[in-house]
Amino acid sequence: MSSTSIHSNNYSRKLCFFLIAITLIRMIMAVVLGPAPQEAYYWNYAQHLDLSYFDHPPMTAYLIHFFTNVFGDNSFGIHFAAIFISVILSLVMFNFLGGLFGQRVAFWTVIACSTSLIFALGSIIITPDGPLLLFWLLFMMAFFRAVSENKSQWWFLSGLFLGAAMTSKYTAVFAGLGAAAYLTMAKKHRRLLLKPGPYLALIAALIVFVPVIAWNYQHDWASFKFQSGQRAAEAVSFRLNYLGTYFGLQTVMLGIFLMPVFIWGLVKAFIKRQIDSRMEYFFWFAFPMLVFFTIISPFAYVKMNWLAPVFLSGAPLAVYCYFESDNKLWKNYGKFALLFSIILTLAVHLAAILPRIGLGRADTIHGWSELAAEVESIKQEMSLSGKPFICGYEYKTASELKFHLPGHPETVSKNIVGENGLAYDYWSNPDTLIGKDCIFIYDSRNRYHGRLIDYFARVDEPEIFTAQRAGRKIADYYIYRCYNYRGIR
Repeated sequence: MSSTSIHSNNYSRKLCFFLIAITLIRMIMAVVLGPAPQEAYYWNYAQHLDLSYFDHPPMTAYLIHFFTNVFGDNSFGIHFAAIFISVILSLVMFNFLGGLFGQRVAFWTVIACSTSLIFALGSIIITPDGPLLLFWLLFMMAFFRAVSENKSQWWFLSGLFLGAAMTSKYTAVFAGLGAAAYLTMAKKHRRLLLKPGPYLALIAALIVFVPVIAWNYQHDWASFKFQSGQRAAEAVSFRLNYLGTYFGLQTVMLGIFLMPVFIWGLVKAFIKRQIDSRMEYFFWFAFPMLVFFTIISPFAYVKMNWLAPVFLSGAPLAVYCYFESDNKLWKNYGKFALLFSIILTLAVHLAAILPRIGLGRADTIHGWSELAAEVESIKQEMSLSGKPFICGYEYKTASELKFHLPGHPETVSKNIVGENGLAYDYWSNPDTLIGKDCIFIYDSRNRYHGRLIDYFARVDEPEIFTAQRAGRKIADYYIYRCYNYRGIR
């Protein structure tokens, strides 16, 4: 056996041990932690299976539906969807990058991604970003083969993966833009734009995406309008704090000291793109999304997870350039940056599971079961004169209550007081609730500033329930007993 083969096998074994260890840790976390508010909302998607949804395509709902059917409607079943995606993503990454840059780069890219805060959290908490990243990378892998070999099966497969990414999250459109930019800017591949392959891929992607288009057609293009025109309308004039928040959040989520390594990798890829097709390829998959969100960041709030595909596309460049460098100072800095990132991620995980550490008011996972128990007690009391419906003013509150209440009863959200309830607008009709009593709950972190008396014949003074963990206050919840719902006037 050659030394090269032994070296490769060592990295394969290291990856195997790493994935087993980190997956066991994630499974323990999945047992201990309840669903995060966003997860509870996507779990509610799975309770209302559809072709698509108001604020996201359906892939996450399908995954949660599958794994909760396997493990039950519990937090482990919900979290396991994210764990499963993370393992497959790591294996695909190692296989794809190993063939391009060698297994050393592939292995350490997996390590860097898996232990960075943005990817680590997404490996336990299931959101549309998990399947988006998996299908984004599968698309990159298949598209690379399609461009290299120009065979119909690879073009078709790349289109299927792009369609699956689009069915996970709309921002997958930037994967398509990256592929188009690569074909346009790489001189030796530009001729492929005159071949049928790219258009076969586009057709395949559209076929997979048809259910989302069909749902939007049936609902007056509501989701497309929300994610395009309405988002654009929310943009405000230049705000320096938005810009600062954008750079701050992205730096923390990737890693405070890893960010310079990442930026350095992108810069090196831009410089070397004409002489190294691998670097050019990954650069163009990162560039369009990075530029777009950087441009809009002073005018609109860019959430911390939106750039995850940029980091996924750029991480191999950073790791590859790191190993190509002969600068000892830079090498030591890279080791320190990765170690710091691992420690930070471990600290966040420990804070989530150890009450004595805790996150205080930043804790959005704990306290829901205790709140649900209080709401259930009030429900039993009010049920003596008729069964009340339950409204969580904010969609996260409504979803957590539905998950934690016995029997998972239907809940409603702010649509009953004339506000946009997101997906709840399609799950409940306020007119069907007229005449019924209600338990109305809002989180002090998301206050309701309207007048409940405008919608009910009578509203009692609120009961304030304080959620605590290890003696630390998480939040106050205001619980109103409301009688004889009048509907939206």
